Amino acid sequence: MEDAELLNEMIAQNPWWREGKIKLKENLIQRNIYLEVLKDLKLKQVTGIVGLRQVGKTTVLKQLIDHLLKNKIYSKNILYFSFDALRGREGIIRKILHLYFSQILKKPMSELKEQIYLFFDEIQKIEDWSEDVKSVYDKEHKIKFFVSGSSSTNILKGSGESLIGRINIRKLYPFSFREYLRFNKIEVEPITLDKIKYPIEAEKISILFDNYLKIGGLPGLYSLNKSQLKTVLKTIIDLAFYRDIVNLFEVKRSDILEGLFYSFIKESGNVINYNKLSSSLKTKFETVKTYIEYLDRSFIISKSLFFSKSAIKTFEKNPKVYVSDNSFFILDGTKIGLIVESCVFNHLTISGNETFYWQDTKKREVDIILKKQNKLIPIEVKYKSQITKNDLRSLLKFCDKFKLKKGIVVTKDLFKKEEVDKKEILFVPVWLFLLTK
Repeated sequence: MEDAELLNEMIAQNPWWREGKIKLKENLIQRNIYLEVLKDLKLKQVTGIVGLRQVGKTTVLKQLIDHLLKNKIYSKNILYFSFDALRGREGIIRKILHLYFSQILKKPMSELKEQIYLFFDEIQKIEDWSEDVKSVYDKEHKIKFFVSGSSSTNILKGSGESLIGRINIRKLYPFSFREYLRFNKIEVEPITLDKIKYPIEAEKISILFDNYLKIGGLPGLYSLNKSQLKTVLKTIIDLAFYRDIVNLFEVKRSDILEGLFYSFIKESGNVINYNKLSSSLKTKFETVKTYIEYLDRSFIISKSLFFSKSAIKTFEKNPKVYVSDNSFFILDGTKIGLIVESCVFNHLTISGNETFYWQDTKKREVDIILKKQNKLIPIEVKYKSQITKNDLRSLLKFCDKFKLKKGIVVTKDLFKKEEVDKKEILFVPVWLFLLTK
């Protein structure tokens, strides 16, 4: 790309240089991560925002720019550049910075007196980008970097050793149910697992949950009609596969990568059977294991490890796998119980909790073991209105084994607290559970 062409692209991507303000899309909400990255404006460290395509990374960057402009930061002291359409352009970051300082600010970097904010979107497309960022970072100029990428490995692999201790990674997930409610103009007071109570607009919230369960947490899907959803979602997944994963990792068989993903849609919430997957996809065990790791690092799936007080046993057992957003079930179906369990697991992941599953030699299984403040909370997902004692068999066994007095059953609409075999069992509707912290 010639200098003149690149400069024109920079000007086009930074309209606030001319207008002094940024035009944001309508109906944007403040994401839970926003207040965290807002604090990062004052930190020297590079801030890296990572997450699946279409979760809203660019929107968060643009909201930060809006915040700066509204706080009287000189518009030309803010540079945004998206590398989404570029690949591996050697020296492109140095060229952008040269043009920015020489043609826009019209001063050398060494003469900076005011704080400069640089936002580099989808930066993983540029090879060795971290070396150029580090060279500027280490000069101690008044420059704050924000970078984004579509997987943790995109950023961490790209930063390599260059930015160790210099970069702070923040993960952006699909909308939580609370964020989905915020999008629909409903704000709910904080609710903890210790003090769960019905919110004022309970009926409306439960109806919105039914929609959230079907459409998931990718905000770009919310304005589409039913006939468009599958096509657009398939495009998002294809871009994640062929622009992100295949380009970054050594993927020789993209068909296997895709086959694994669709297997996990049908089996979300089940323990991985590596041999079965290897056989059905006609490939090696090692290939399956490696490609699953790529999907995990790219936020397309999440893994839940086996719970044990022995670290060796934890890693000896095969993990469970969940698709990272309920929207993926639009592409292929699975049982409603697994869909709801995936929703519950993803809620706990988004909230930053440590989660496991448990299974004994008799195949009794507890869906989710939540480790919170060094306390264990066993959680069973039973998406129905009537719960029998037989449904609690695995939960009670886990409580006995680890000497616990409490457990949670996530239900369809049952809300009560009951003592069963001297254990306090909380039955809570899934929509209400998804509002807890």
